[in-house]
Order: sequence, then C-alpha cells, then structure tokens
Amino acid sequence: MTSDPAVPAIDAGRVDVRDVQWHAALPWRGFLVDCLLAAVLLIGLSLLFIVPIVMLHVGNQTVAGSRIGAQAALAAALPAITVAAIVAMLVAAVLTWWLRGRSLVGPLVRMAAMPAYGLAIAAGIVIQLGAQSLGWLLAQSGAGMQPSNAQPLIALFAAAPWVAWLMVVIVGPFAEELLMRHVLLRRFAVAGHAAIGLVLTSVVFALLHEPAPRDAGVAAWLGGLATYGGMGAAFALVYLRTGRFRAAFLAHAACNAAALVVAAYSAS
Repeated sequence: MTSDPAVPAIDAGRVDVRDVQWHAALPWRGFLVDCLLAAVLLIGLSLLFIVPIVMLHVGNQTVAGSRIGAQAALAAALPAITVAAIVAMLVAAVLTWWLRGRSLVGPLVRMAAMPAYGLAIAAGIVIQLGAQSLGWLLAQSGAGMQPSNAQPLIALFAAAPWVAWLMVVIVGPFAEELLMRHVLLRRFAVAGHAAIGLVLTSVVFALLHEPAPRDAGVAAWLGGLATYGGMGAAFALVYLRTGRFRAAFLAHAACNAAALVVAAYSAS
C-alpha cells in the first residue's frame, strides 16, 4: 500500500529528545522576546511622543513674562502626555503583534460570535463591579488604593472629555488586549500552556499599570497589583473561553466604560 506523499512518515527511533525539549521551551523564550520587544517599543515611542510635548510647553508657556518651572509645565501638559502615552501603547502593541503575534500558528476553539460578544460585555461589567468591591474592601482595611493612572486621566477628562472616553474605552483596551491576550497569552494557549500564560500575562498586566510603590505606600501598591492582576486574569478567561480577540477587547471596553459611569455618578 502506497503511503500518502502529503504526510511524511516519522521514524520514532530518530526523534531527538533535545528537539522535544527545545520545542517545549519555545513558548517561554518567545514570551520573553515578546515582552522585551514590547517594552523597548513602548519606552522608545513614549519618549518620542512625550518629550516634544513637554519641551513645547516649557518653551511656550510663560507666567508674568518669565518661563514657568518644569513641574508647572508638566501639569499643564498632562492631558496631552496622557494621550501620547496611550497612543504609544497602541503603536507598540500593533508593532509587536505585526512582528511577532501574527505568525503564531494554531487556532483557539472559538465560540459563536454573538454569544461570545454578549458574554464579553456582561463579563466586563462584572469585572468592574468586582474591582470596585475589592477597592472598597482595601479602603476599609486601611490599605487603600490609588491607581497610578488616576491623576493623568482626571486631567484629560477635565481638558477633553470626549477624547478621554475615546482613549479609555476604545484605544487603551484595544492596545492592551492586542498585546496581552492576542500575543502574549495566545503564544502559550496555542502551545497547550494556557494556564501558565494566564498567570504570566496577569502579572505583566498588573505591573504595566502599577510598576512600583508610590507615595501611598507598599500596601496600596500591592492592592493595586491584586486588583489589576485579577482584572487581567478575568480578561484572559474571556479570551480563552471565546477564542476571540474582539471578545476580550469588548470585555475590557465594557469594564472601563462601567468605571467611567461609576466615576461620573460618584462625582454628581
């Protein structure tokens, strides 16, 4: 009986254990390369976009005929800096996906579109409710939580509310889900290590939002890490359950939109 030429025969006796170990390690190495590339791109693009904004404000704004200080210029430029930082994240995510993520082989099991998107929106609202509840518990315990992006977003909302909504509900979630779930998590998922990818990407997601302790102290920083880590894990579950990037994006967008609605209601 003639063998099918399209399916080459494999001699089990010639399989090298080192080849098996190499392929098993590929998700880890690829993950590290992805993270390094994204970090370099994000830092470089942030500097490229933000430094000219600060220099422009320092050079142009004057108070009583004298140049204002760097701190005052930074405060005046904060809305523009916030937009520049989010756009830098978007460009870094798209480039990382283009260079690394789009070549990932292996489809995820996909849920039908409409149920997936409905689940995603509902999950996003529940995720935000969970984050609000955790924040309340942390406040009651005395740890508190002051997100590092709170002040920049408040400044952006005061200067341009519709731009803030666009950045927070559309651009930011798209960029973060493209990088975190559709590149970093997908690399592990298609290799059969989805649980490991979920944990790692949740940690990276948390550190992206709360990279280090600030004036609020270590307890508040740990609270922020727990909150964002939980949110990242929830978005990852949506991605893995539906097999769709759009579902993860919708969950993140719904979560952020719910946060803005809560903030607007609290301020009124």
